[in-house]
Amino acid sequence: MNKLFRLITIEWLKNASYKPVIVFGTIYLLLLVGFGLICSQSIPFFGVEVDLVEQGLLEFPQLWNFLFYMAGIIKIFLGLIIMFTVTNEFTEKLFKQNLIDGLSKKEYLISKVTTIILLSFISTLIVYLTGMWLGYKYSTQTSFETVYKEIYFVLGYFLKLVNFLLLFLLLSVLLKRIVLVLMSFFVLWVVEIILRIVEFKLFVERGSENFQLYNDYLPLANMHKLVDYPFERIKTISQITQSNYVFETPWSHVFLSIGYSIVFIYGTYLLLLKKDW
Repeated sequence: MNKLFRLITIEWLKNASYKPVIVFGTIYLLLLVGFGLICSQSIPFFGVEVDLVEQGLLEFPQLWNFLFYMAGIIKIFLGLIIMFTVTNEFTEKLFKQNLIDGLSKKEYLISKVTTIILLSFISTLIVYLTGMWLGYKYSTQTSFETVYKEIYFVLGYFLKLVNFLLLFLLLSVLLKRIVLVLMSFFVLWVVEIILRIVEFKLFVERGSENFQLYNDYLPLANMHKLVDYPFERIKTISQITQSNYVFETPWSHVFLSIGYSIVFIYGTYLLLLKKDW
């Protein structure tokens, strides 16, 4: 435990005064907390003013789906923090200096993974507390069973953040340049979209009505499925579509997310071992 605390302390001392960490961290916190404060107001959605309270999105238990989905949209700011800190250590030769000072490559990786877990935990805790405040303020049902019926979304969001940040860690160690990391992430995102369109078109042309897109299990899509779209739960939309939303925990995506996290960590470790820094 002392060793782990030492690694966290070193990581904090290295990056606490680094401007990108301060800027992106501040923006992220302001957006995260600010969104919770404006949830009681009407929000424009495809040109239509949506009253979240009236539409039931601040009711337990669907509140968790909505809040954690919206919080996931701004996770890119945490990704930028990981990207800037890691790439800066390689471009400024800080990583090599750490090795000279006695920090092993394994300890370096542990410090980064621990930082990612802590950032994800803090973010999850903030959204959870915001959800409890909004839920008890606006929800008509506040029994223990109702409040925690879909508490899975807390775990889903945490896994989503960890998975996302570990991917950025892997890309940052692999490419070591901010532009290259952003470009590679964008390419991965576009490729997944193209594959989804192709697969969807193939199913439609075959006349399949009920089908499972295999692209849902690709890295970015799998992260999305951990906290899926909440908009089917808007009262107006459900009335129009005559749909009755039933939540089921996506265990296949949960386990795959854990698998992806292990792959990202191990891949990063192999890169640190094999490259001559």
